[in-house]
Amino acid sequence: MKDVLTGLAALLLAMSAQAQEAAPICKVPQPKVSNVEWRGHAAYQAKAQVKDGRIVGMVEITSLKGGVDRRAQRRLTQAIDAALRRASCQPGEHVFEQRFDFDLPVSPAAPAASQAR
Repeated sequence: MKDVLTGLAALLLAMSAQAQEAAPICKVPQPKVSNVEWRGHAAYQAKAQVKDGRIVGMVEITSLKGGVDRRAQRRLTQAIDAALRRASCQPGEHVFEQRFDFDLPVSPAAPAASQAR
């Protein structure tokens, strides 16, 4: 019975070691977004081609949530593209994927003119 428990413990330990995340292929700086009037949550999945440690081609940026204003979506995807272009990547050829989430909170409402006295 002790051998069975020891074997199970070793198996669980090996499984947990396999579940650990590998080091990221690319370190991407935070996207800088400016002048976006739309408010809410937006999420995107970016997929890029890496060659010789640099991102050389954008494969695609896919919206994961609907309802984002077209202008806001264009600015957000441009910010993602710019951040990916500044990324530092591991040498070699890779296909790199990363999720980007933007939480653009609703600004507090200004008091109505009829309420101000």
